[in-house]
Amino acid sequence: MPDHLALRPVTEADLDAFDSAFQSESGATPHQWFGFTPNIALREALRTRGLLAGADNMLSVTVDGELAGRVEWLERRWGRRDTSLCWEIAVGLLPDWRGRGVGTRAQRELVRYLFTHTRVERVQATTDPENTAEIRCLEKIGFRLEGVVRRAQWRGGRWHDQLLFSILRDEFGLASG
Repeated sequence: MPDHLALRPVTEADLDAFDSAFQSESGATPHQWFGFTPNIALREALRTRGLLAGADNMLSVTVDGELAGRVEWLERRWGRRDTSLCWEIAVGLLPDWRGRGVGTRAQRELVRYLFTHTRVERVQATTDPENTAEIRCLEKIGFRLEGVVRRAQWRGGRWHDQLLFSILRDEFGLASG
C-alpha cells in the first residue's frame, strides 16, 4: 500500500494531468465518462478562488508527493438554503492509482477535512449500482446506503440509477477510529 497520502490545493499542472487522463471512457471509467466537456469554468474557478470556498470544490490527492487524483465536494440542500446544507463528495483517480486503496483513503481524508473545517452534519455520496469498487469504498469509510435515486444520471446514451449513501458527523467519529 502507498505510504503518505495527502490532500492539497489543485494546481494548473494538476488540471492539465486530469484533462489528459480523463479524456476517454477508459481514462475516466465507464461510471464517470460523460463525454467531452469544456474545462474553462474549472480553470476560471482555479484562477479566482483556487477551487475552494464555493458550491463546487476540489483538492488534489497525492501519494508520496506524486499526483494520484482528485477529490471534490459539492453543495447539496435538503430544505431551506440557510439551514440544510450538506456536502456531496466524489473522487477521480488517475488510472495507475486505481485498485490500490487510494480512493478509500482519499475520501476518508476528505470527510475528515469537511467535518473538521465546516459545520455540516451530513456528507453524502452517490454512485452507480454497478460500481462495486466505490460501494465497498464508501462502506469501509462508514457510509450507509439510504436508497436508490431512480434514473438520476444521464450517461452513455441512457439514464442510470444512482445509490445514495451518507455519513453523519457522529458516525464518522466512530468509523474513522
